[in-house]
Formats: sequence, structure tokens, C-alpha cells
Amino acid sequence: MIALQNCATPEQKARWLRPLLEARTRSAFGGAEPDVASSDATNIATRMVRDGNDYVINGRKWFITGAAHPRCSFLIVMGVTNSDADRTRRHSCIMVPMDTPGVRLVRRLNWMGCQDHVAPIGELTFDNVRVPAENLLGAEGDGFKVAQVRLGPARIHHCMRSIGLCELLIELMMVRAMERSTFGRTIIQYDTVQRWIAESRVELEQARLLAYRCAWRLDQSGHHGAWRDVSLIKVAVPAMLQRIADRALQVFGAMGGSEDTPIHQALAWGRLLRIGDGPDEVHLRQIYRMEPTPTWTIANSPYLAARPA
Repeated sequence: MIALQNCATPEQKARWLRPLLEARTRSAFGGAEPDVASSDATNIATRMVRDGNDYVINGRKWFITGAAHPRCSFLIVMGVTNSDADRTRRHSCIMVPMDTPGVRLVRRLNWMGCQDHVAPIGELTFDNVRVPAENLLGAEGDGFKVAQVRLGPARIHHCMRSIGLCELLIELMMVRAMERSTFGRTIIQYDTVQRWIAESRVELEQARLLAYRCAWRLDQSGHHGAWRDVSLIKVAVPAMLQRIADRALQVFGAMGGSEDTPIHQALAWGRLLRIGDGPDEVHLRQIYRMEPTPTWTIANSPYLAARPA
């Protein structure tokens, strides 16, 4: 929705955005592809060729969140419209109704044996899919601009859901540890378990404040001014979710890895988020690049004691 809000024309908003806002339909964003390293979005290879008043799309997309949902009625698809343009001007985004001839849902994907029941993940093929040029989102060559406008808030949403999931995991740990006993005392009485729960709370509150600041920065400065904060939470929160889910699994024992609890799904979700919407390595590289370069050297440092000549 954020991409449509920021990049769509008034006519496009009336057709595509309003039904989303009124919860009459659902949508998905088609970016990642199985045949290229999509962590570098310039690798995206789906072709979108202008033919008169239409674009003809050919390609394959996968791990598209929400694309396998029965109420998903359209996709925003990113593809190459001009392979000879500058690196970040080769791609465009276009709205594609799911019922367009040539669009095929190949399969519903699982991740580490888990399904996303809220926004089922899909793999799709596009075989000579013809859509009107008026469906183009932004100008031709604006694909990266559209994708980046979308990704900042999307990453915050992932982190918000992860933070809520961690609250549940801590509560589950507390309840389980108070109800089970080993070697003559309840599990909650063991220092190790108390430390796990306390460490989880510390990490969760740190992540929550980091996410609050990122959301505030987006509101104040837009996505261009919040890149560093977005990358910070995108690295920190999934790693925290993995750690807390691992502790919860240890507290629950075998039950934690079963379908009786959401713990194994939380662990898998945390691992997925370290890849999806940009892997850790890409965000860490971005964080490093935005670190200010010091203007002093060790020899003339104002912070270190003077050394004898």
C-alpha cells in the first residue's frame, strides 16, 4: 500500500489502493527470482517489453509473500524495461491482475517446513503476460525508487510482528517454567532459566525502542532519511527473535518443536527475516557505509594520551 500511496496516480489509487484500504482485496510484490541472487536487485531478470499500449511480461518470481492467498487479486511486478540504461534505471514496476492470462501460481511455498497462513508465500510464472502501459507504477525506469519506498515501512512491519511474537514467547517461557518441575523444584527456580527470561526481556525492550526510533525517523525524514535506522532494526530484530525462540525451545523441550506451540515457527520466521527483504550482509554493509569517517588520526587524537617522541 505504501508504494501505491507514494507512487501511484490518482486514477491508479482509485483502482488499486482504495480496495486495499477497505480490505476488499489483497496484493503482493513480485521481486525475488529463483535464477538470480536477488539480494542485488539489479540482477532481477524478468522482462517487461513495451508493445504498443501494453507491456508484455516474461519471467519467474518466488518467495512472494501473500501471492498464494486466495484473495490476492493483483501484484506489483518488478522487471527489466531497458537493459541498456544505467544500473538503477533498468527496472520498472507494473500492476498485474492475478487473473491476467499467462500468470500462473506454480506452488505455495513453505519455509523450513512452516507455512505462512496469514500471507501464504507463492512462486509464480509470467508467460507472455500482457498488461496495459497505464498500469506502470511511476515512470519507466523508476523500479528501484518504487521498491525502496515500499521496503522501508515493510521492514518495520516485519520487525513489529517479530516484537509481538517475542512477547508471546517470553510469556510462554514463564508459564511453562512455572508449571514444570525437575529434580525437586520448578524450572522457574533455576538461575539459568531466570537469566534466559531476563536476557530476553532486555533484548526485546532494546529492539522495541530501536523500532520506535526508526518509525519516528520515517515520519520525520521519509525513507531517504531513515535508511540507517531501517537497516539497524532489520539486522537486530530477526537475530533477537531467533535467540528468544531458541531459549523458548529449550524451556519447552520436545514440545517446543512440535505443532502444539508456535515456537518452531518463530525460530523459522526469525531465520527467514535474516534473508528476506535484504540479507543481513547487505544491511551491515549499508550501516558501515553510513558510519561517519573520523577527522582525526591516532597521532593527533584528542582522546588518547600524548606519547613520547
